[in-house]
Amino acid sequence: MIFLLDFDSNIDVILFIIQMIGCISFATSGAITALRKKVDILGVWILTLIGIFGGGLLRDLIINNGPPHIFWDSQYLILALAAIIISTIWFFIAYYKKTVFIIDIHAHDLWIYVIDALGTAIFCIYGVKEAYDAIPVNASLIEKYVFVITLGVISGVGGRMFRDVFIGEIPNIFKKHCYITPSIIGSTIYAILYSLNVNDIFSICISSGSVVVLRSLASIYRWNLPSAKAYNMLLDEKEKKI
Repeated sequence: MIFLLDFDSNIDVILFIIQMIGCISFATSGAITALRKKVDILGVWILTLIGIFGGGLLRDLIINNGPPHIFWDSQYLILALAAIIISTIWFFIAYYKKTVFIIDIHAHDLWIYVIDALGTAIFCIYGVKEAYDAIPVNASLIEKYVFVITLGVISGVGGRMFRDVFIGEIPNIFKKHCYITPSIIGSTIYAILYSLNVNDIFSICISSGSVVVLRSLASIYRWNLPSAKAYNMLLDEKEKKI
């Protein structure tokens, strides 16, 4: 499939490699999430692809730069095939082995969170990079940063949000382990370093590392943003009486 690829520069090669890493990460976490919902193999494929490409699709629609990449770019075809292969492997592991590694919802959640965080970080970075190529000409400095950071976050968490909706859950980005906050921080760091022409490898490592570390710490120590606890407790009590 390599003959389908057409890179204009070394940075394009690097970006494709980090996209592949993000694809592998999201394919793993997406497949396991789908398996826990007792879906069939087609459902595993669809939910995995939604998790990987949903954010990029939304980003491309916002940028309005022609048809979204997932429908015509050969790189995305290769990423999709890799995701299907990986998710299929996880499906057959669960199908034949029936291992607790897949089924137990709590025992192995941390490593899934870390893998998911890596995928989120990488797609945030790629989203920021794509957004820089589509910044409106007359945008001020603040507007440029808001634009690229927002699209970076959408690229990173949009697919996960769609996947949660499809499986009938309130997206975790709105309620659990500060999911979206590290994405904002990582996208901001990369946006600033990119605008200052800092070395791309260094920028990618620092920004993606910040997302993975913050998301992992939030998962380990159960960090959550404040919610209306008193009101939530009242609702829980009312639900118990029904």
